[in-house]
Amino acid sequence: MDIIYFNGEFLPFENATISVYDRGFLFGDGVYEVIPVFDGKPFEIKAHLERLKKSLEAVQIDLPLSNQRWIEICAELIQKNNLKESTFTLYLHVTRGSEHCRRHTISKDMKPTVIVTCMKGQFFTEEERYKGFKAITLEDSRRRDCYIKEISLLPSVLLANKAISSGALEAILIRDGYVTEGAVSNVFIVRNNEIFTPALSNYILGGITRQVTLKVARDINIPFYEQLIAEKMLRDADEVWITASSREICPIVQLDEKLVGTGKMGPVAKKVIEAYEDYKLTVRDD
Repeated sequence: MDIIYFNGEFLPFENATISVYDRGFLFGDGVYEVIPVFDGKPFEIKAHLERLKKSLEAVQIDLPLSNQRWIEICAELIQKNNLKESTFTLYLHVTRGSEHCRRHTISKDMKPTVIVTCMKGQFFTEEERYKGFKAITLEDSRRRDCYIKEISLLPSVLLANKAISSGALEAILIRDGYVTEGAVSNVFIVRNNEIFTPALSNYILGGITRQVTLKVARDINIPFYEQLIAEKMLRDADEVWITASSREICPIVQLDEKLVGTGKMGPVAKKVIEAYEDYKLTVRDD
């Protein structure tokens, strides 16, 4: 994974240099996208690029490349890094660019900095997924614009590291008594064989894996609802899951110090994960 795309060139990552005045470095002024790749094929790349476009529009950065060009760059990176049969993630990173000074105001003359790299990602084995994971709950201390996939992630970084420090995979966040999302994931619960997930809002990133999870649930006729989820609903749930691009669907079998349900992967999670895996195969076969 030594070759990256950087501002129009494919080159070894150690040869790429960014100005100390790049606004991504100075202000976290940029957005990003993470695309999972299974067996060398990007998964739901068009949906990821659509979300990237929305993030760019939200922060008023001009779209630097067409969808077709993004797709071509990703394909060429996979080839140049000999990853045609590998599972990993593509990381697309766009900042507003740089100028020869540090100032808060935005110049219209800046050219975006564009980087695409291949990274390992945090994929789990079937055995790990079926065993399940621990999560903790924390107060949601992030800003109000979580629907933008932007690069200034310090609040999420600190929350995620609190989870890791406590031996958990993820921190499920609570704001004003209601579940928002995980530090780096979306959240689902199951009650009476029905799926619930927080409705999209400014506090929630519209995850592509979240979107696919709802699609496969619909395909296998499992009822689901996008709505407010009170903290008590979370704690009383029969099942809890988190979803993210490289983590896919992860059952949470312990929340804080209490087991979720039986403390094992629940039957609804099992059905949805199996349907998700089938869906991945059909997409790769297209």
